Amino acid sequence: GRALVRACLDDMRQLGLNRVFTLTYQPEFFAKLGFRPIDKSELPHKVWSDCIQCPKFPDCNEEALIREI
Repeated sequence: GRALVRACLDDMRQLGLNRVFTLTYQPEFFAKLGFRPIDKSELPHKVWSDCIQCPKFPDCNEEALIREI
């Protein structure tokens, strides 16, 4: 898992992006890799168009985290 996240972070830098987020049931894993918790309301609206199709919506227990460089 760590190798995959690190590869994504490398891609992020190569693309010139300065932040990336995740929705996860394993926030501790991402926190160890430098992600910090954020409120889901801070996520782009595009995320909600995907989330609204989920059977767990609106009672989803995934947590949102962000990594900025």
